[in-house]
Amino acid sequence: MITLYGSPLSGNTHKIRMALAFLGLPWDERLTDAAARQSDAFRALTPMTQIPLYVESDFTLRDSQAILAYLAARHRPGEWDGDSPEERGQVALWLSHAANEIANGPATLRLARKFGLAIFEDHAAAVTARILPVIEAHLEGRDWLAGDRLTIADMAASPYLALMGDAGLDLDDWPAIRDWTRRIAALPLFPEMPGWASEGAA
Repeated sequence: MITLYGSPLSGNTHKIRMALAFLGLPWDERLTDAAARQSDAFRALTPMTQIPLYVESDFTLRDSQAILAYLAARHRPGEWDGDSPEERGQVALWLSHAANEIANGPATLRLARKFGLAIFEDHAAAVTARILPVIEAHLEGRDWLAGDRLTIADMAASPYLALMGDAGLDLDDWPAIRDWTRRIAALPLFPEMPGWASEGAA
């Protein structure tokens, strides 16, 4: 049985929900709030005390990008993680953007504006202003970030972009990004997340 430790509003947790749902794999999700993450029991599972945390039998893995890479290699090799050196390179690029510019830009702004966390807002805004035009230009005229189908690149990069409204940003200002996130949400088996609209939404 798969156990996923996470939070309902965590975009990083939702990356893994998407992968598990699209794979048709059952999982037990355990709410792990800030207090629970500081408990001795959770610290024994992961020294970083962060979510999401993936547990499958005796195998434990942290970090949403790493978990996506594992699930792709185990269940959809080639399809989800690239079927050529070029595609694998592109997937790796977007996993890096998800962990760096997206995490330190739109995701960090969301922490401040939705949850009231203290951040270096000027820095987060500058990172956001630098990465959004890059993503928008890349998505113009294409449906997916890497290749001609959904990959873990899309799952890694999309949650905090779909939820830009929580960060005080207008998704409609970025139509290619908006349409891509709605395309993902319209896929069969997509697990709902508050604030993430599907394709065709007004």
